[in-house]
Amino acid sequence: MIVARLVPSPADLEFQGKHSGEIFQFQFHQHWIRLLGPIVRLCVSTMAVFGVGYSIFVLAPIEDPFTHYLVLNVLTFLFVFAQFDFMLRFYRYLLSMVVITDKKIHRIKKTLILTDEHISVDLWMMQDIQKSQNGILQNLLRFGTITLEVQETIMSLHFVPHVVDKYEEIMSLREQAREKMGYFGGVLRQDSKQQKQIPKEVFA
Repeated sequence: MIVARLVPSPADLEFQGKHSGEIFQFQFHQHWIRLLGPIVRLCVSTMAVFGVGYSIFVLAPIEDPFTHYLVLNVLTFLFVFAQFDFMLRFYRYLLSMVVITDKKIHRIKKTLILTDEHISVDLWMMQDIQKSQNGILQNLLRFGTITLEVQETIMSLHFVPHVVDKYEEIMSLREQAREKMGYFGGVLRQDSKQQKQIPKEVFA
């Protein structure tokens, strides 16, 4: 998770797995549409529980005490289960994010108990970056998928919000990272290569 210090500077922001010397650039969660399904299920299940409860206890009251108690417990269980299921999905949404620094891309996926996954790749080592938006909904709501290829390894970032802006920012940061490593236009600079090949002097 992102934790801000007292000084609101990007370089001062810390997050899980941050390496020394990295400068935070931006971070994002998946698009809000990922929560649309859980919200709809929560609303439907809650309305169903209250509708059944109203029809059984108000419109046609149950006279048998045991049946009354049993139905009440079942409806209470369904209501609590629906709320708990939504809470788990909501926290999974909040705890999963992508963090971009000047050197790396960190994909962090967490749940409350079961999952704690952190994958990071070096920006300057990325061989290919692809953006895809398929369908009217993705183009209308401006989200999509960014696919990163690093040494025959594929990392896919799904449901990226404002995917065009994120894609261009990642492309720009990759070029900046390559320049720092001595690359220009994806090719290692000759002077940097020569500097790396200069043998160290040995003093007696």
